[in-house]
Amino acid sequence: MTPQSLLDPQLAPLFIDVPTPAFSDETIPILRQAMAGSPIAKAGVDVKAHYLDRADGTTLRIVVVRPLDATELTPVVVHAHPGGWIFGTPETSGSTLVDMARNSSCAVVSVDYRLAPEYPFPAAHQDVMAALRWVRSAAQDQGFDADRIVLAGESAGANIAAGVALRCRDDGDDHGIVGLSMVYSPLDDRAISRPAHPYAGSIGLSASHIRFAWTSYLRGVETDHVTLYAAPGRAENLTGLPPIFLAVGALDPVVDENLGFAQRLIRDGVPTTLHIFAGAPHGFDRMETAKVTIQLRELRNEHLNRCIAL
Repeated sequence: MTPQSLLDPQLAPLFIDVPTPAFSDETIPILRQAMAGSPIAKAGVDVKAHYLDRADGTTLRIVVVRPLDATELTPVVVHAHPGGWIFGTPETSGSTLVDMARNSSCAVVSVDYRLAPEYPFPAAHQDVMAALRWVRSAAQDQGFDADRIVLAGESAGANIAAGVALRCRDDGDDHGIVGLSMVYSPLDDRAISRPAHPYAGSIGLSASHIRFAWTSYLRGVETDHVTLYAAPGRAENLTGLPPIFLAVGALDPVVDENLGFAQRLIRDGVPTTLHIFAGAPHGFDRMETAKVTIQLRELRNEHLNRCIAL
């Protein structure tokens, strides 16, 4: 059995004979330019940027995508984009944001958080927390339902979303969070030292890519001082989290830690939905026409709609 024989054939154009760029300090600027994304298509949605002031005098950009037929009180998805904490923008996830806004009747607030290694943890975490606070404080002016908020993200963004959910739980204020959506999330920095199953990371993003991303995100942080907000897999207790949607491909280098995280969530009484997609490497949903991507989006939207209906 070869990794190629396990790959979903519809994903082959994305991964076969397509080199995966190396992650390094030298390639980061190139990757950022390539992965910045195009302006978000406005078919059936309204797209607006907002700018929040940080304490250091800089501004945080957030992009709000909402359906044109949004009701007066619209549930909100606070979203963090993928990119290994080192690249990406809300526009990188443009089609994902539009899909969620149109098919879950939510306003999607995507955060243009600061990137590592220039801004290691907790910068991105703080930026998503700031966006969450803005959603609540601006709810009346923006027409948001501050009691129906879902945190969501893909890859590094899913990690950040989970860390924010844990922070809110520990602060004793759920901030109106009713759900958490996590797609192929790196969860535990210690997992990179453990052997994965033989096909994990064999196509596309590999364990070495994940290792570099973690090293960038945690630059300057001693191993013994990595918190559960940076690496949610380190949390000793997961009780008190909202209903969680987990999705990951069977060929993804983070599949094993997602499986283990789901087991711990279930053991700790957290309503958990887990989907493993056969033949799917990390980032498979960039192939938007593939049936597996369509299925992922449908399942994620079902979860969002269940959460906001509670």
